[in-house]
This record gives sequence, structure tokens and C-alpha cells, in this order.
Amino acid sequence: MQPDLPDLKITDLEVEQLSSKSSSDISMVNLYQLPLGFSRRQILSIMLNQIVVFGLTLIISLPLTLLMITKTSYASDDPRLISLFIKIVLGISLGITLCWNIYMWWKTQPLKELAKLQNEVNKYNQVIMAVEIMDRLAAVGNLEVNLINRNDVLKALEVTRESLICALQTERILRENQDFMIRRYELFASMENNLSALMNFDVKNQATEYGKLLNEALEIGISVQKEVRKLSGVSAENNIHIGKK
Repeated sequence: MQPDLPDLKITDLEVEQLSSKSSSDISMVNLYQLPLGFSRRQILSIMLNQIVVFGLTLIISLPLTLLMITKTSYASDDPRLISLFIKIVLGISLGITLCWNIYMWWKTQPLKELAKLQNEVNKYNQVIMAVEIMDRLAAVGNLEVNLINRNDVLKALEVTRESLICALQTERILRENQDFMIRRYELFASMENNLSALMNFDVKNQATEYGKLLNEALEIGISVQKEVRKLSGVSAENNIHIGKK
């Protein structure tokens, strides 16, 4: 990897420091906030999570059920006792599982926007990985790799990195201080300036691989801006007004 790429990456540790939330907290959002998407990996994670939760509730419900049926009038060899036992175990397990899911949905609800920003950070890091791969191809003499736009890509990535950091800071401030306004407008204005800088890059040469990466960085910046708009709750007219000030 060339020395100008590692510093551009946004690590999990940086995200945790900026958001004050661990990566495990953000991962939980993807399990309990279904509107974030349904990738194959996410569906498998949700299914595995539900199986584990249900298994744990079975362990809890078994002794409770045994305690309950000992107080019934059924004989120990009565087939109805077995049916009752199964119904009670499943009923308690399903009830606990449902309550757990509702609780986790409520707990992760405030972190939905943070999870979306984490997804944008992942896309951003993937662009950096793509640049690294193309650099390695060029280093071994692959003449098909066009290096003309590499500097523009790096500049766009620098601006996108600043935008992502700004967005993570904004999300944390708004999450922890709902009534805090002044700092929010300052960060939002910074976000607008970063996006404007991105828009000024020349992306006409879309045919080159670096041109495509540059366009990806621009799309990430626009996506992040949309998330910050949602977080701040500022209308387009207010943004123009703030910009004039």
C-alpha cells in the first residue's frame, strides 16, 4: 500500500471514538432495525440471532414449566401432561423472545442513523481498497490501469473523510443533546462546504477506473449529506439562509 492511503482509512476505533458507541452496538442495530436492508448476510445473522435467543429462553422456561406442572392434578404418566408441558414451554419461550425483540428494537432505535453512517464508512473504505488494488496492478506493469485521475480521487477521498467524520460528530451531538442547536448549524455548514468541494472535482472522465472511483466518492459524500439533513432536521430553505449568513 502506498503511504498516502493508510491515513485516509476510517477505522472501527475512530468510529467508536467519534460516536461514543462500540462496533457491537452498531451491529445490533442491523439485527433489530429491519428497514436498514436485507442482505443475505444480514438475514443469516438475524436468523442465527433469533435461534440463539429462542434457545436461551427454552433453558429459562423449562424449570419454570416444571415448577408449574408439579402443581397440576395430572398424573405423571398422563399424555395430557406432556402436551401441557410442551405448550407451556413454547408459550413462555415465545413470549420472552418477543419481549426481548421489542426491547432491543426500542434500545437500538436511536442508533439507526449511526448505523447508516457506518454503512457509508464501509463503502468509503472499500473505495480505498479499490485504489490500493489498482496501485498494485500498476506497480506490476499493468498498462491498462489509467493513473491520470488518482490525485483527484485522493483529494475527493480526503473531503469525503472529513464529511463522514463531520456526520458522525453531528449524529453524536444530536443524539446526546437533542436541544443543542448552535454546534449543529456549525457542523452542518461544514458538511455543506465539504460537499461543495466534492462537486467541484472534474468527473467528466468516467471511462477510467479512477474516474469511476472518484464518482463513487462523490456519491458517498452526497449520501452522507442526505443523512446529515435528516439528522439536523433543517429544510433546504434554512440551509440557504444559513449559508448567506
